[in-house]
Amino acid sequence: MKKEIILVINENHKSSWMPAKFNLKLFIAVFSVAIFWGTTFLAIRIGVETIPPLLVTGLRNVIAGLIFLAYLAGSKKLEKMNWPRLQRNMIIAFMSIVLANGLTTFAEKYISSGLAALISTLSPLSVLVINLSLGNEKPSFKIITGILLGISGMYLIYQNNIADLFNPEYRLGIGAMLIAVMMWALGTVYTKRSAAHPGNIIVNLCVQMLFAGFLLVIMQLFVNPGGALQNWSERSLLAVLYLAVFGSVVGYTSYNYALSKLPSTRVSVIAYINVVVALFLGWLILDENITLRVIIAVGLIISGVIVANLQRKTSVGK
Repeated sequence: MKKEIILVINENHKSSWMPAKFNLKLFIAVFSVAIFWGTTFLAIRIGVETIPPLLVTGLRNVIAGLIFLAYLAGSKKLEKMNWPRLQRNMIIAFMSIVLANGLTTFAEKYISSGLAALISTLSPLSVLVINLSLGNEKPSFKIITGILLGISGMYLIYQNNIADLFNPEYRLGIGAMLIAVMMWALGTVYTKRSAAHPGNIIVNLCVQMLFAGFLLVIMQLFVNPGGALQNWSERSLLAVLYLAVFGSVVGYTSYNYALSKLPSTRVSVIAYINVVVALFLGWLILDENITLRVIIAVGLIISGVIVANLQRKTSVGK
């Protein structure tokens, strides 16, 4: 039986939340993905102010990979990796980090972090479509309703800024974000399928981040060998360090753990909370106004996440 929150229907047809063996680790994982990944949009924007996008993504993953490697070596949890497992991790790294994360970082050189966060909310729809087309998941009224509620919230938040999507100076960034969303969705579905194979998650993440990180750094050396280190600001360097620790080490560990316990579509819906976090940071740091429209939108987004993740007792054994 899965350790997750289920919806229990009593004899009077009333519903109430009841934990069937509350999974604290899963709760912390979902909370970490929802909050910390919401902050990464702002951190990426700060990082690319003075550091090339490829290096922002490459360095954060090299640092994160080395942190994982130090932990594994110190705790004597290093594992031998056969070629099929290594190949799976390289594919995940290429889709989810090199392309998805790398293109998101590249996009924020040209578009705002808020717009990048908005476009990223297309990922749950992309994951759902991919899962439906592959037969991994059956259409669910609750999941579709949750996604539609989330999209409605996004529309309310950005209703006055939709025209910006057609601004010529944003087209490159928007195109990169759309490709990033699709690559992230493919990576999510593939990662979920790979979770059936045995192996320490931390070892897998270590390989993924070191592979993707060094690949991106090498790519940057081909693009611009000079580097211009003297132009890097302390603010951007701190952003890269934050991304390495909270975006990669904490975020990816939590995300992979959540994927091992929950369906990929439900995990992907957390992207909606990321935008709420990004919105709050915009108010806190950039003095952006929070109107009644925004409050209603936040309510719709949170409702969407709750509805999409509701599960009846009869489906616990799925």
